[in-house]
Amino acid sequence: MSPAAARRGFALGAAALAVAALAGCGGGSGGAAAPSATAATADGAAAGRDKGSASSGDISVVGAWVPEPARPDVGAAYMTVRNSGEEDDALVAASSSVSSETGIHITEASDSGAQVMKEADEVPVPAGGSARLESGGYHLMLMDIPEAPTAGEAVELTLEFGSGTEVEVRAPVLKRNDTR
Repeated sequence: MSPAAARRGFALGAAALAVAALAGCGGGSGGAAAPSATAATADGAAAGRDKGSASSGDISVVGAWVPEPARPDVGAAYMTVRNSGEEDDALVAASSSVSSETGIHITEASDSGAQVMKEADEVPVPAGGSARLESGGYHLMLMDIPEAPTAGEAVELTLEFGSGTEVEVRAPVLKRNDTR
């Protein structure tokens, strides 16, 4: 084998090893250990080992996170809310440690087909089911943020439900393109 062929073979082998190593420690659902038994799945997908989870009574929250705000004064929070109870419930209010106003919003298609965001009164969480708060659907808006949180920090969220249940969850701030 020529020296050039040997170098190419070594480079290809090193690249394959690097890809295998990176795949083993990446985020997402590929074999990542869940932080707790209640956060093992979020509607069938892993909640992400670096995202927040908490529960109170029949309500549990998994996969809670806040993307670094694109604007310094407004942000969002995403998560999955599960209801293990026998009665329907609904997320009716929220507050956060970083904003003076936290609201429930939904993104929907307008009559023209354009996506528009508007306030929502509640997020229904059916008995024995779940509700996803995500970009393009229901989500929490963090408004009037005096100092935008950055990746590596966390936001304390308090979620209030129609049943009277209150859940406090610590949601890490992740880079906007972080898909853990």
